[in-house]
Amino acid sequence: MTLVSDDEAEPIHSAIMRKEAWTQDAVRRLRAEAEKRLKEGPWSVTSERPKSLDLDLDVHDFYSQAPYWWPDSNNPSGAYVRRDGQTNPDRFLANKNALNAMCDAVFTLGTAAFLLDDTRYAQRAARDVNTWFVNPKTRMNPNLEFAQVVSGSDAARGEGVLDGRVFIHAIQGMEFLAHTGTWDTKDQAAVHKWFEEYLDWLTHSKKGQSEKKSGNNHSSWWTAQVAAVATFVQNKPDETTAFNYYRDHILPAQIRSDGSAPREEVRTRSLSYSAFNLEAYTTICRVAQVNGQNLWAVPGRKGATIATVVDYLTPYLQDPKRWSKEQIIEFQNNGLYSLAFAGMGLKNPQYVAFYRKLERPEGAFLALVDLIVGRWEAAAHQTRH
Repeated sequence: MTLVSDDEAEPIHSAIMRKEAWTQDAVRRLRAEAEKRLKEGPWSVTSERPKSLDLDLDVHDFYSQAPYWWPDSNNPSGAYVRRDGQTNPDRFLANKNALNAMCDAVFTLGTAAFLLDDTRYAQRAARDVNTWFVNPKTRMNPNLEFAQVVSGSDAARGEGVLDGRVFIHAIQGMEFLAHTGTWDTKDQAAVHKWFEEYLDWLTHSKKGQSEKKSGNNHSSWWTAQVAAVATFVQNKPDETTAFNYYRDHILPAQIRSDGSAPREEVRTRSLSYSAFNLEAYTTICRVAQVNGQNLWAVPGRKGATIATVVDYLTPYLQDPKRWSKEQIIEFQNNGLYSLAFAGMGLKNPQYVAFYRKLERPEGAFLALVDLIVGRWEAAAHQTRH
């Protein structure tokens, strides 16, 4: 699988069936989220469409608008202007919200279907997947050509590729769904075909190539997406390309010897983007680890590694008020799973303990991370004894 190995999944499932103590709270949260998702969706990119556009959009094309671009008060009919970190609330969000909700639902329901042995969740996940990826009337076209468009500008922008990072969670949900043995094989084949086409777009389109070379968190998340999608469709050459790109270009080019990321620290949400970039790194390394590759110790500039980045950011994740650079919004801590992934990957219990200690939001993904961590800790305890 992509984020969870088979060697982890079945022991976690067995421990849940035995109702071992370390599984109980995470199972409660996972089940609550799955019950909520049973009552929502399905979602389709075709349900709500933008109006009054000059773009030649197909009804199946995903469309979103760039978050930090605003009408120019000095030229209301002209191109929009950028205000970094200031989100325009009037932009078109329907497709992005639907994509995020679908991916979260597919992850939640697929994971719960396998780990909790509940066919209701599997049936609902399969319906959500069919609506978004398979049904000819409601499916999304497998590209992000019209993501994060800037009103009033005809310039091609690769930044919209970032909207697709949520596919990583959907992929893991579908892998769990496939493990239940209840997912229609024709739909499975159709979804794999969709992601093969999406992977081709990521790696060969002008926007995909632009994102790859962007040199900041966008290129990090491009790499994470390619790694996850290539794993899902069993495209070994593209999977290797992603892992090598992280090793040779992402970490060495982006991180200073002290663990800081200059391209993120010049932003108006500098702590948020620094942590967001670390999320991408740990996702890439986690996908590699599950697939038998160790990227955790890859050295960057003057010997800096991902551990250097974690050590640099840890004091500020613990107390964001200590961060002295610009951060115009309150720091959100929903990406702290990066500490858990790094702790397990680097065999550093301190990182895992730090993840355990920090307050973080509820949700199915963090429930799964807690289960992976719990199994890791239980295995370590057994080894010591």
